[in-house]
Amino acid sequence: MPVIIMLIIGMICREKDLISLDGIEGLQALVMNFTLPISLFYTFYRAGIEADTVIFPITFFAVTAGGIFVGRILCKLIKEQDVYFPFTMTGYEAGMLGYALFGILLGNDKITQFALMDIGHVLAIFTVYVAMVKSVGGTHQTAGEAIKGILSTPVLIGIVTGVIFSITGLGGWIENSSAGPVIGGVCEFIAAPTSAVILVVIGYRMHFIGIEWKKISKVIIMRLIQQVIMALAVFSLFHVLGGIFAEKLTLISAVIMIILPPPFVLPLYINETEKKEFYSSAISVYTMLSIVGFMLLSAVVLR
Repeated sequence: MPVIIMLIIGMICREKDLISLDGIEGLQALVMNFTLPISLFYTFYRAGIEADTVIFPITFFAVTAGGIFVGRILCKLIKEQDVYFPFTMTGYEAGMLGYALFGILLGNDKITQFALMDIGHVLAIFTVYVAMVKSVGGTHQTAGEAIKGILSTPVLIGIVTGVIFSITGLGGWIENSSAGPVIGGVCEFIAAPTSAVILVVIGYRMHFIGIEWKKISKVIIMRLIQQVIMALAVFSLFHVLGGIFAEKLTLISAVIMIILPPPFVLPLYINETEKKEFYSSAISVYTMLSIVGFMLLSAVVLR
C-alpha cells in the first residue's frame, strides 16, 4: 500500500503541476547523490562482511553482462531486428527502485546482500552494458569513460566506502565510540525519506498515453522469459553453494533484483527519437509490472 500511495502522489504532482520537471530532477539528484549513498554507507560500515560474499557481485556482474548475449540469442530466435531490443532484457533499476522496494519490505538494515549484488550489476552496466548500447548506436565508450562512470556513481562509492570501513574495523570502532550514536542518528535521519522520494519521482515520470501496447507486450514477454532463465541459473548456483547463499534473506534479495525493470538510463543512449520514446514507455509499463510483482512477493514474505 505505501508503494501505491507514493506513486499516486507522484502522478498527482505531475497532473496538477505541483512540482515542475526541474523540481523532480532535483529530488532525484538529492536521493542519488546524498540520501541513498549515505544510507548504504551506514548499513555497510556496521555490517560484518565475509570473504565468500564476493560471490554476490560476481554473480550479478555475470547475469547482467551475460544477459546481453542471452538476449541477442533470444532475439534471433524470434527474428527481432531492433538492435536495442536485447538491452531491455537485462540490467536492473536498483538505484531508482530496488533500494526503495527493499527498504519498504525488510528495512535498510538488512540490505547488505542486495547491495552487494548491485555492486556487480553497476560494474557490468558501466563497463559492458553502456559500451555495447553506444556501439550499436554508432558511438564508442572509451576505458576512461567507463572508469569515470564508475568513480562518479555516489551509490557505488557509498557501498564501497562502507565495505572498506567494515573490513578494516574502522566501522566497528566508530560504532563503539562516543560519536557512534551521533553519526548513526545523522545517517538515519538523512536516509529516512529515501524510499518515499524515489517512489514519488517514479510516479511523476510514469506516462501511459499513446503507448504501442502490442509492441511493448513483446518487450515484456521476452524480458520475463529471460529473467526466468536467469533466476533458475542464480538460484541453482546459490543452492549448490549453500550457507549464506541459501538463506531466506539472500533469496528475497535476489528475487527483488530480478523482478526490477530495465535500467532507466537505457533511453538516454538511444539516438533515434521514436525509439527513445518507445523504450521509455516500455520501461514505464514494466516498472508497473515490477511493482505488482513486488506486492505479490510482499504478500508471501509477510504472511
